[in-house]
Amino acid sequence: MSKTISMCQGKGSLAHNNRKFLAKNIDSSRTKDNIVFVREKLDEAYIRLFGGAVERYNAKQKRADRKIGDYFKYLP
Repeated sequence: MSKTISMCQGKGSLAHNNRKFLAKNIDSSRTKDNIVFVREKLDEAYIRLFGGAVERYNAKQKRADRKIGDYFKYLP
């Protein structure tokens, strides 16, 4: 038995994930019933969730190369 995994390559499509477009097979009269759980930029969510922990971690570090910098400068 083999197992497979799928993953996003590249940036992904926020328009798709947020449903900011209507495909031909969509009944637009029902879109008002859609539920949005979270619509937040990735960098804002990261800072909200981990910002305090990163600050506390960096405050303990004596060597600059051990400090956590800006993760988002590496994103395309």
